[in-house]
Amino acid sequence: MTGNKTTRDDARESPDLGGDICLSILREVPDGLVLLDGKGTCRYLNPAFTRITGYTLEDVPTLALWFERAHPNPAYRQKVEELGQELFSGGRDTMVAGVVCRDGRVRDIEFRRASIEGGSVLFTARDVTEQALTEENLRQATSELTAVIEAFPDLFIRLNADGTILDSRAGRLAEAPIVSRAHLGRRVQDLLPAGVGEALSAALQEAVRVNTAAAPLEFSRTVAGETRHYEARVIPLQEMHLMVIIREITERKKAEEELHRHREHLEELVAERTAELERANKQLEQLLYYIEMTERKAAEDWLDLSVELGSLGADDSGEARITTDAAGTIVIVDMAAEHLTGYAGDELTGKPVGSLFSGVGVGEHLVREVLGQGRSVECAVGAELVRSDGSKEVVRVSGDPIADGADTVIGMVCTFRKA
Repeated sequence: MTGNKTTRDDARESPDLGGDICLSILREVPDGLVLLDGKGTCRYLNPAFTRITGYTLEDVPTLALWFERAHPNPAYRQKVEELGQELFSGGRDTMVAGVVCRDGRVRDIEFRRASIEGGSVLFTARDVTEQALTEENLRQATSELTAVIEAFPDLFIRLNADGTILDSRAGRLAEAPIVSRAHLGRRVQDLLPAGVGEALSAALQEAVRVNTAAAPLEFSRTVAGETRHYEARVIPLQEMHLMVIIREITERKKAEEELHRHREHLEELVAERTAELERANKQLEQLLYYIEMTERKAAEDWLDLSVELGSLGADDSGEARITTDAAGTIVIVDMAAEHLTGYAGDELTGKPVGSLFSGVGVGEHLVREVLGQGRSVECAVGAELVRSDGSKEVVRVSGDPIADGADTVIGMVCTFRKA
C-alpha cells in the first residue's frame, strides 16, 4: 500500500514527458543533433543541424556518406574519418573538424558524443568558427607579443595592485635577472633594496589611482662588487593589474658620465681660453696705451725741439721708430721709419723686427735683451738695414722696453738713426 501510494504521488508531481514534448525540445535546442544507430545509419537530424550545415537527413543518410559530403578533400577526409570513427566508437568524446557545408562555405564544427540505450549514439554539433578564429587570432597575437618581448632587453613583470608577482618574462636583460618565475607570488618591492622598494610601491599606487603610466624610476644594485643601473616603468593594465618593465641602463649611465666629464673638461678649456683671451686683450690694450703715450711723448719732444730751432715741420733728428709687441712683432711704424725702410706701415705690420736687418744678430740681440731682460740697449756697431728695394743702409739701432704697471714687458720701441 505504502509503496503504491508513493509511486502514484511521484507520477502526479512529475510531468509526463511524452513524445510531443521530447520532439519539441529536439527541434528548439540551438545545437545540431544527429542520432545514429549502431551501424552508422542516421535516424534523426534536428533543424539546428540543417541550419548549421545545410544538410538534411536525405543528404547524409549514413555516417560514411556524411564524410564524403562534408570532407570532399580525400587527404583531409582520411584524417577526419579516423577521428570520427573514434568518436563514434567511444574512443574519444569530442572533436573539431572543418566542414564543407551544402552552400560551399567551410565552417569549424565541434562534435560531442553521448551514448543512447539500445546501442545508438547521439552527436551534438556546434558551430565554433568564430570561436576558432578568435582563438587563432589570440594565439597569433600571443606569439607576436612573445617575439617582441624576447627581442627587447627588458624584464616584463605582471603584478596585482599590491605588487604581488603574477607572471614574468625576460628578454635579453641579463643572465641573472632581478625577478624570475621562481619569485611568483612574492611582492616585487620585497626583492629590491629598501629605498627602491618603497619608491616602487608609491609608483604602483599612483598608477592604479590615475590609471596612467608612472614616471620612470631609476635604481642601482651592487652584486659581487659591481654596480649595475636599472630603469623601471609602471604601466596599468585591466582588472587592477600592472606591468613593470625593467631595463638595465648601465652602459647608458656610463656614457652619460663620460659625456658629463667631457662637458666639464670642455667648460674648463673654454674658461681657460677665455681667461687667456682676456689677459691678451688686457695686454694689448696696455700695449696700445703705452705705444700711444710713447708716440705722443716723442711727438711732443719733436714739437718742442722744432719750436726751439724755428724749423717747425722739418725733422732734423733723423730718427725713425718702430714699435713691437712682446714677441718682437712689428705693430706700429712711424712716417720716418716708412721713409727710411721704403715700406708702407701696413707692409711691415705683423713681421718680426729681425727681418729688417741682414743677418740674425741684431734682431736676436734686441729680442733677448729688451724683451727678454727688460733692459734698454744700443748697438755700438752699425747694423745693415735692408730697404724695400733690396738696398742696404748702415744705421744705429737702440731698443727701449715698454712695461705695464706690474713691470711686465709688453713690447719695445726700436729707434733707428743713420750712421
